[in-house]
Amino acid sequence: MLSGLMGLAPKTLENSAAYLQTWLSVLKSDSRMVVTAASAAQKAVDYILGKAQGNDQGEGVECQ
Repeated sequence: MLSGLMGLAPKTLENSAAYLQTWLSVLKSDSRMVVTAASAAQKAVDYILGKAQGNDQGEGVECQ
């Protein structure tokens, strides 16, 4: 996971049930949202890992 790659201690969301319920509601109303959310999450990971490796553009970074 990203937190492990970046050396961050994982934390449990205090409101994880409410957080997940919100996402379930969104996904029930628009099933395409999971693809949109996954795409945005991957872009964020690529950007963060690019910054961590000194690549200001966040390009060319592969997640394993």
